[in-house]
Amino acid sequence: MIVCRQRKYTSRSDVWSFGVTLWEILNFARRRPYDGVSDSQLVGQYVELYAGGSTPGCLRLLQPRVCPREIYDLLVECWHVDDARRPTFREIHMFLTRKNMGYRPDDSYEMSCNHDHQLSGSDNLGVAVDIA
Repeated sequence: MIVCRQRKYTSRSDVWSFGVTLWEILNFARRRPYDGVSDSQLVGQYVELYAGGSTPGCLRLLQPRVCPREIYDLLVECWHVDDARRPTFREIHMFLTRKNMGYRPDDSYEMSCNHDHQLSGSDNLGVAVDIA
């Protein structure tokens, strides 16, 4: 929001948006970011934040239930007020690649289709989080 007011669009502002989008995915699109806060309240809090005020609580989205701590820490880094301190997309890619080391989608598909060893719904959520 404040980025639009400053008319400053960079890959670092895109990182903020990526963090919000990933948050929405991890909530299975069942929650809206900043729900319960009006647009004018949200913009006002961003203005205060960028003017050097304290970080308002609603600007940091809460950790999704199925989100591992490492991924939430990444999201928090994406939302850093100082855009120079946000990770680059290259750094995000490297982090997620390391997080997925050893994951093979074919194995999880075979396990979920195997009638002798079918995964429960909650286990499927774990697989989805592991690939994030």
